[in-house]
Amino acid sequence: MPATQWSPVAARNGKFAGLPLRPMMRRSHVPRRAWESFEAFCNDPLVACTGWAALISGMAVVKVAVDEDRHTPSAFLKRKSKLGKKTSSPIVCLGDSITRGNLSADWVGALRESQEGFVLNAGVNMQCSQNIQRRIDEVIACQPSHVTVLVGTNDLKAALSPAEGFLYKVFGDLPEVPSLESYERTLADIKQRLTDAGAQVALVSPPVLVNKRAADFAAVVRRVAETGARCAYLPLFEMTYAALPAKGRPYCGMNFFAWCCLLCWDMHIMRRDLADIQRERNLGVTVDLVHLGPQAAEDLAGMVRDFVHIPTNLPALPGSQIMDMVGAELRTSQ
Repeated sequence: MPATQWSPVAARNGKFAGLPLRPMMRRSHVPRRAWESFEAFCNDPLVACTGWAALISGMAVVKVAVDEDRHTPSAFLKRKSKLGKKTSSPIVCLGDSITRGNLSADWVGALRESQEGFVLNAGVNMQCSQNIQRRIDEVIACQPSHVTVLVGTNDLKAALSPAEGFLYKVFGDLPEVPSLESYERTLADIKQRLTDAGAQVALVSPPVLVNKRAADFAAVVRRVAETGARCAYLPLFEMTYAALPAKGRPYCGMNFFAWCCLLCWDMHIMRRDLADIQRERNLGVTVDLVHLGPQAAEDLAGMVRDFVHIPTNLPALPGSQIMDMVGAELRTSQ
């Protein structure tokens, strides 16, 4: 007699009536524990650890966003009006977060330590060239002898990514998404207004992001600097490109965002050394694919120091001859 196979129908018809049935194992449902009171919620170790981590991280980000010091143009003008006497003409370093220096090595602070007189930091985080164009009047009011302009990294990021372009346009209150063309127009206007005010100007090319567009933006800076007088070109792009490892890591928005957030924690909470962070992330020039590491910041401070102490009616050159070669290498690598 063939063995009867079990099925729900056979079981209902009694074909397995004399056979021992395995009891069905029922999963016991353990309800999630609810906190009995707000005090119990606050005393939960997991809640406490998560809450403190979020709070401290938020404080680090806010500190970076609102951090001010006494070396800004606005602070200088307030101090000047209170003193009511003539002060020496300052050196003003104008730019974005790379100049601000609270998310990277502080090259402006290094420059200040080696200079007599005032060295003002006019860097503001997350600003594009059009944002900086709006702040020119405050810089001119300081009556600077020398002005460095390092801007364009955020314009470049906006041009590379539609998502970042939208964010910079909305949160920066810009009339348009930054592009290479708008960058050139804006940079030329910034340079003209500063030189018309009597300042010696140095335009600094944005640091390398390892792609062709970075070379295009650097070429714009060189072209604008070489037009007219009283302006020098400082080749930060070429310098950082030459310092990259054999295969530099290309810019990635998600990697940058994650590393930048961690950088707030590492720098302002853990007080870690930037050189250690750079080695840990295996980055040759930056600490997060954008902001300068210690060596690059030191080299930039040296270039600006030379600019201040030599005649600025010389051709805007050092290093610019290799721009065409750099652009060609980037094109063939993509």
